Amino acid sequence: MPVGMSTSGCRGIRPAGREPPLPAEVDTAERLADIARATVAVAQERGTHAVTLRAVAERLGRSTAFITHFVPSRAELMANALELARARWDDERRDELGGLVGVERLAALTRWMCTSSPEESVFRSLWIEVIADVRAGHDRAYDLLRTVTDATYESFLDGARAADREEAARIADVLYLYCRGYEVKSVEDPEGWPDDRVQHSLELLLQALVFDRADAAGSA
Repeated sequence: MPVGMSTSGCRGIRPAGREPPLPAEVDTAERLADIARATVAVAQERGTHAVTLRAVAERLGRSTAFITHFVPSRAELMANALELARARWDDERRDELGGLVGVERLAALTRWMCTSSPEESVFRSLWIEVIADVRAGHDRAYDLLRTVTDATYESFLDGARAADREEAARIADVLYLYCRGYEVKSVEDPEGWPDDRVQHSLELLLQALVFDRADAAGSA
């Protein structure tokens, strides 16, 4: 996936003093996007454990009260950042898959999911924290992730039917679990599992599980 996220909305710490009043017409979506970018910047520089309302406020040069006006808790802060991630994922997936169909679309989706970038690693770290402790008030973020992952699995299933209709569910299961396992491993040990290593093994899997089956079905 493309690397680099603009943090142009993130400014230095504002000198002590009164918080400037909000304009009469506040663009809430723009403010939430600024907060999401600042959240990702804090996580990228200091780790997800450092993501707090205060840290994000400092990153934006705002007061904590300003942040809580839009995002009332740390859990909502995480969910807001993952909303940004979902929008990024949707845009990147559309660009990557284009008009591909069938097994080519399935292969492109799998390859795209098994790539990394510094920004993507932050998003993965955030969602790993969310799924690790839903009880910490991460219900909205967890539901968001489930929506994304369920839709992703359905895309795998649709593509797998073009390779082998009878075994489509099992093919989708294997590829989906491969990608999800990679995402965790890319956070746990990124140096040990660089993209080229992962892509090489993925191509072997795609050949055996997808392309060979599709060729056999086409020549039958």
